Amino acid sequence: MPLVLKFHASPSWEYELASAAALRSLGWPTPSPLEVGDDGWVLYSRLPGVAARSDDRLVRGRLLGALHLAAAECGLTAPRPGFPSPASVVGDPVLGRLLRSYARSDPDSGAVLLDGLESAAGWFADHPVVDVPRSVIHGDFAPWNLLFADGRLSGVLDFEASHYTFQVADFALAWRGYQDDVIRGYDSVRPLSDLEWQLIRPVYQAWLFLGVRAALESGGPADLSWQVAHLRKKSALVG
Repeated sequence: MPLVLKFHASPSWEYELASAAALRSLGWPTPSPLEVGDDGWVLYSRLPGVAARSDDRLVRGRLLGALHLAAAECGLTAPRPGFPSPASVVGDPVLGRLLRSYARSDPDSGAVLLDGLESAAGWFADHPVVDVPRSVIHGDFAPWNLLFADGRLSGVLDFEASHYTFQVADFALAWRGYQDDVIRGYDSVRPLSDLEWQLIRPVYQAWLFLGVRAALESGGPADLSWQVAHLRKKSALVG
């Protein structure tokens, strides 16, 4: 039997196992642990299949929609420690102050970052209660985390970013600001409400600011070019 030994580095790594197990109980092909150590080392049986050579984004979106329909029924509703809500990320006054200071040394990038932060923070301030579907999300529903055998899904890997939140927050890494066919495929399986369409952009922007405060507080020069590049991504579907 092919085996995989993996080290889970997150302090809340057991949540990853719980997320995968909850979906596996509903028939989804997620990694099944054979032995679980006390320090994050887990031995798995290897799932069959390989990642697709090309990314069919409509198919990936449909799969994510089906996954979310299952996740809504899986029973896992506990929050994951260390994963703040999108509203709290962009509403952090310290982050805003640090970014304004950063903008004085790099006005062009700083303007993009502040515009993204203020746009998302303003949206959540205007919507203090967001009544949309929530569940545990995968967190990185990317092509390299999906295995296929004989044209069928045979594995969903890497639950390192799984946590309980708005379902559309899964678009942060699945859509990445421009891969619109992912959302089109998703909406054909799990139709999005008007409020969810509005929510996609602010939760995506909030995701881009995860870790930025720590980077700016480190004392060294912060390279935020990755965040700036993704804030500049254009979408014909989500404006």
